[in-house]
Amino acid sequence: MSDLAKIEEIYHAVLEKPPSMREEFLKKICGDDLELHRQVKSLLSFDEQAGDFIETPPEDIAAAIFARQPDEDLVGKILNHYRILSMLGVGGMGEVYLAEDTNLGRKAALKLLPPQFSENTERRMRFEREARAASALNHPNIITIYGIEHAADLDFIATEFIDGKTLREQIAENHFNWQKTVEIGLQITGALEAAHAVGIIHRDIKPANIMIRPDGYVKVLDFGLAKLTLADAGNFETRDQTGAKNVMGTINYMSPEQALGEKVDERTDIFSLGVVLYEMLSGVQPFQGESDGAIYNQTINKNPPSLSEIKPDIPLEIEKIISRAMKKDREKRYQTASEMRFDLEQLKEISNSFAPNSNSFARRPKNRKLRFLLPLAAAFSAVAISLIGIYLFTGRSSGVKPFDANNSNFSQVTFQSGEELFPSLSPDGKTIIYAGRASGNWDIYSQRIGGTNPLNITKDSDSNDTQAVFSPDGERIAFRSERDGGGIFLMGATGENPKRLSDFGFNPSWSPDGKEVAVALEGISNADSRTLDKSTLWAINAETGEKRLIADFDAVQPAWSPNGKWIAFWTANGKGQRDIQVVDAAGGTPKAVTDDAAVDWNPIWSADGKFLYFASDRGGTMNFWRVAIDEKTGDINGNFQAATIPSSLGEHFSFSRDGKKLVYVQNLSRETIQHVGFDPKTEKVTGQPVGLIEGTQVAYHPAISPDGARIAFGSAVGPVEDIFIVNKDGTGLRNLTDDKAKDRLPRWSPDGDQITFYSNRNGKYEIWSVHPDGSDLRMLTDAPNIPTLRYGVWSPDGKRLAYVSGDDGVAIIDTTKDFHAQTPMILPRIDEKTLFDVWSWSPDGKYLTGVGQGADGFLPGIYSYSVADKTYRKLNEKGGNPMWLNDNRRILFNSDNKIFILDTKTGESREVYASRGNYINQFEITRDDRTIYFGIELLETSIWIVDLQ
Repeated sequence: MSDLAKIEEIYHAVLEKPPSMREEFLKKICGDDLELHRQVKSLLSFDEQAGDFIETPPEDIAAAIFARQPDEDLVGKILNHYRILSMLGVGGMGEVYLAEDTNLGRKAALKLLPPQFSENTERRMRFEREARAASALNHPNIITIYGIEHAADLDFIATEFIDGKTLREQIAENHFNWQKTVEIGLQITGALEAAHAVGIIHRDIKPANIMIRPDGYVKVLDFGLAKLTLADAGNFETRDQTGAKNVMGTINYMSPEQALGEKVDERTDIFSLGVVLYEMLSGVQPFQGESDGAIYNQTINKNPPSLSEIKPDIPLEIEKIISRAMKKDREKRYQTASEMRFDLEQLKEISNSFAPNSNSFARRPKNRKLRFLLPLAAAFSAVAISLIGIYLFTGRSSGVKPFDANNSNFSQVTFQSGEELFPSLSPDGKTIIYAGRASGNWDIYSQRIGGTNPLNITKDSDSNDTQAVFSPDGERIAFRSERDGGGIFLMGATGENPKRLSDFGFNPSWSPDGKEVAVALEGISNADSRTLDKSTLWAINAETGEKRLIADFDAVQPAWSPNGKWIAFWTANGKGQRDIQVVDAAGGTPKAVTDDAAVDWNPIWSADGKFLYFASDRGGTMNFWRVAIDEKTGDINGNFQAATIPSSLGEHFSFSRDGKKLVYVQNLSRETIQHVGFDPKTEKVTGQPVGLIEGTQVAYHPAISPDGARIAFGSAVGPVEDIFIVNKDGTGLRNLTDDKAKDRLPRWSPDGDQITFYSNRNGKYEIWSVHPDGSDLRMLTDAPNIPTLRYGVWSPDGKRLAYVSGDDGVAIIDTTKDFHAQTPMILPRIDEKTLFDVWSWSPDGKYLTGVGQGADGFLPGIYSYSVADKTYRKLNEKGGNPMWLNDNRRILFNSDNKIFILDTKTGESREVYASRGNYINQFEITRDDRTIYFGIELLETSIWIVDLQ
């Protein structure tokens, strides 16, 4: 080992240099002594990467160097099921080793937390945050995290091993031409878009954190400085003894707001990427200086030399893109990674029509311009050619492979703003039909593949028309319509002669002979949209309308197999599990296809019937999977296989009849919470809605504390659902629950001392309670024989709690007594066929309000229940989520993406607030009736097509 005094001397000498010069100086002074270089750099990297540029005390240097000799002590040993093969390098947060996974026979990289860091709680937490942040992502351009593990008193992250060089190494070897820079930029923006979509900001985009494989494939590494927007920003900063904030990141690549220590968002990563692309083209960093202060000054106040001055042969278009990414004012920068990606993609497409080394198109006068519209349009198209399906081994080997995305062409079909859902390809694959809202209500649109002029084929109806699907011969379309009371309708392929087939049913699927249409009682648009505990499955004769029961058990979103024998569907159990099953089309006992914790839905069959494809989050985010199926028996015949598409949330899949084309919806929608002022006297909103949560965190089901100072809400990252609390001004965001359970729909007790929610943390959904500080988590109900208990509604005095109790309807318990010491009071049904679904309790305690639920789903209209008289009264004919005002007379409710006010005495109602093009979900109003908080789904989807030939 090198002499400690020498290491200390070199360390301090290097630390005196500006950060941009340290690596070069260290290489020069260490020469060929790689061990000396490693030891000094481990100390130096620790300071830079952690963000606290202070000298390590001599005793800490000794501890860091002598604590463990990694090459000598660990190589050859086994940590859990990983055999250490060699050391790969040293990073700011830990040492990295090459290892062999002895269970799966694959190489892996292990990133170890050094012993001296394990003793530091803040740094240990930061190390774990790196793993959690990256493991929440599932994208081909982001390093795959296998797990966070502990062995032999060591904490480490196991990741995929990437055989390649860092972008820093490649820049040092040679400059990049502009075409290669665009290719790499496309892949990095794709990775950032996936991270930003789930609320993760990298905050340290730089060449050293980007790996390039020999085949040109890009991997973004090191989420050690990632700032999760769904967590309190203060937890991701360090403070010195004076309380001043230390800026985290790498100084030469920081955005101005990051350098100033301001709160950052996704746009900081865009700035850093612009710096990286600038350096790739020019070979020099745009912001340099002899000291940290000089570099900060350059970043905040100075513009770098023009790229065209350094590289006069590059196109003006790429200079404009990089310049826009590096705008000092973040409002003038690209606002999203997908927006930047779109411009890079357009530049690539334009350049493809010219000689590979020609730059003339960028310099001569012309009318061709880059389009800066539809920022989400090309979010993943360039990466698509690099995607390869990944196997998830679950048992047997089938010997079959998923379709090869390397040989598949992905392209966008629809470009309108807002939503386009439920695509269906014609049998010949030349036409697509889908549901869109461009007209103001849901209509069915028809569009030629390759065309850009969709035709509204249900424009003669003002009712919502959705879920359209071509018949096997392409001559007819079955669809769900709300016209004339709702049901399944048939029409010609161009919209002619619509007629009712049935007065019930959703998500129609044709039998392969075109004689019947399978439907379910409940309609599905996403994996979470379940309201019925049981949705039966039916087949309807396409000529006579005669119906027959196929499945008298829970089944939604049916898909008829090509051979006509099987119908696939998905089902939800009382534990919140979503699984795929198949049933004989003639009826019978279902057969399980999946049975695990993953969310599995949206089944469709391959054209030859040999595979069942479905949407699943079993890989981390919602994507496309498949499994082989025995056509005769309906049994699975192999392993689950990833058939990855380039989308962070893909859904609504449809194959052409010949199996050569696939269409799907890329969903970039998100749920958030907004609030708006309300005047109870004028019954009008005041001002404009304001967002409660910054960033991209999913937020829904707002619940307001009695004093109006705090908001509890639900949030989800992948399959995990937790309860959060935030101050009314958006500060102080923190977890109330943080585990693998699905925790939903919080409600405050009247005294503000408890928050109830329903959760499957004990295996089935029950009502739970917790204090606002997170203490005293306990189960309020314990009803093992009732499949599902849902949200609680407090009485005004806090002594009773009403909740939805499975098939019993609404039950009320005494909150001052133990659940087992009482018998819940079950409210009567509204009528013989209709259960009451409670939502709020009047301030005077006299009435409960809610909606009716029949066997076919929720019924239109709002009901009140008199606690004293035990009788119901129907208050109106539409709406849901009724919330009482303080006068015990008026109610707010929502319907058709609008909030209304209803006078329960006169029955009159009128619109209070409308959201154009977005869904308003659950809402609450403060006790003073002055502010409405509501969940809103900001909608943006588009339809893509995959050419599988």
